[in-house]
Amino acid sequence: FTEMVYIPLRKITEATEQYASGNMHYEFSVESEDEMGYLAAILSYMASEIARSEDDQKKFVANVSHDFRSPLTSIEGYLKAMLDGTIPPEMYEKYLNIVLNETGRLTKLTNSLLTLNNLNTKGIMLNKTDFEINAVIRNVAATFEGTCRQKTIGIELVLTGDEMYVVADVDKIQQVLYNLLDNAIKFSHHDSLIKIETTEKHNKIFISVKDTGIGIPKDELKLIWNRFYKSDLSRGKDKKGTGLGLSITKEIIQAHGENINVISTEGVGTEFIFSLPKSEIEDDD
Repeated sequence: FTEMVYIPLRKITEATEQYASGNMHYEFSVESEDEMGYLAAILSYMASEIARSEDDQKKFVANVSHDFRSPLTSIEGYLKAMLDGTIPPEMYEKYLNIVLNETGRLTKLTNSLLTLNNLNTKGIMLNKTDFEINAVIRNVAATFEGTCRQKTIGIELVLTGDEMYVVADVDKIQQVLYNLLDNAIKFSHHDSLIKIETTEKHNKIFISVKDTGIGIPKDELKLIWNRFYKSDLSRGKDKKGTGLGLSITKEIIQAHGENINVISTEGVGTEFIFSLPKSEIEDDD
């Protein structure tokens, strides 16, 4: 009786007291296959999930604080330098443009956090319509003309057919395309090419965004979808990203009941491919 009931019960009681006091990292085990063992396993699992959630929240707050602090520190430094005369008036335009860019970073981060908050509290509300995906791709690509010109990056559109209709939330898919293209440009080399391609297969439309940039290390491919995740390569290449774009992108595609995959080789480039359901509009015409 002591070994079968009392000792396991004492372990479970001790564990519950530890968890009640906030020590979710407390570990214990009951080596039995009866109800006591099952209860202990469930209790231990619940505690580990709560601990993981708490750790994720702490990392989230730390990452948000870091990403806000960097541009705010930069803005404060430049404005103080202008006020105390360190930066002469003839240089104001240059540094005010830098301040403007930093406020843009803060706006982008704030918008991303608002999007994540909506995902967490309401889920993704989709307003699905039939729309022509090639036109949307052309419009999104056009918004990056200035950025591409600065880095002498070309965008090649390989779009199947004159018109390809899909059923999806057009605003959300625009955001997906914007995130993927922004990511491709950010990590592409000067004088390189980004290819956006559409193909049709099994009543689905596949959209690919492929670059010849720095690539992603193999051991980090599964981590890139995590919120605020930034690889060591991305930190060295560009510290201005929020680390939220790919997480939001995946959640949008999954909300449509579709998939997004990544193929990447470090030093060679990266390709993101996602699918959307084909509309029946073309078949009705």
